[in-house]
Amino acid sequence: MNGKTNIELEYYNQKEVWKGYDNNIREIDRAKKTIDLIPDDVKSVLDIGCGNGVVTNMIRKPFVVGLDFAKIPLSQVKTSVIQASLDKLPIKSKKFDLIILTEVLEHLDDEIYIKAIEEIKRLKANYLLITVPFNENTELELCKCGICGNLFNASHHYRKFDNSWFNKEFPDYKLEKIEYATYSTPPNEKLYALRHKFGVYAYSDVAVCNKCGNHPTHPNRLLRYMFSGLNLLDSNTKRFFKIKRPYHQMVLLKQREDN
Repeated sequence: MNGKTNIELEYYNQKEVWKGYDNNIREIDRAKKTIDLIPDDVKSVLDIGCGNGVVTNMIRKPFVVGLDFAKIPLSQVKTSVIQASLDKLPIKSKKFDLIILTEVLEHLDDEIYIKAIEEIKRLKANYLLITVPFNENTELELCKCGICGNLFNASHHYRKFDNSWFNKEFPDYKLEKIEYATYSTPPNEKLYALRHKFGVYAYSDVAVCNKCGNHPTHPNRLLRYMFSGLNLLDSNTKRFFKIKRPYHQMVLLKQREDN
């Protein structure tokens, strides 16, 4: 493992990262919506980047395997598990009818992402079921490292996904369904830019700098409260006028017959 991989592994092996999923009604509801897209003819499922099994543990198919590179969350998965990295999957081609990736691809840096896409294509599953944050601006929820000063996304999100990203990445597959599990209030990007101009960045106890592995700096408390109040006013106004946008994109792809 290189240094950056070790940092990512340290982040995802924190028990606190996964506590937010425990008995989380919203996450359970989103998992159910994802599972509802699984085709009836699927018998075997590989859930790549399964985390603590929020989706995996709910799948009712004859053969289900959860795969993740972090050991801590895998301990909560109730099916067969494999600990491995997405860029080097220890699995032969055509072993699974369906491969699931829920909220995984956005967490991969460019180098790992390219290799992971190639590995997923190599497996030649009949179906791919992928969920990603839709059109997310990853530069909004930035933390600032307290040691090296690096700015990084608090959730380690590295890329944006539009309406047709899957056509480029998986040309051997055709779109079967595209739906949205959740809708959210759009953020005020100008307000975030103003926050950053005043040096007010996001903070999380579990956040880890993706460059040096240290924790973020605490923002000025007064300024933090001031901007939190402005954000709340902005979001409440948008809720009042029912201004929403799709967020969790769910895509079901099927392998083309000529492949």
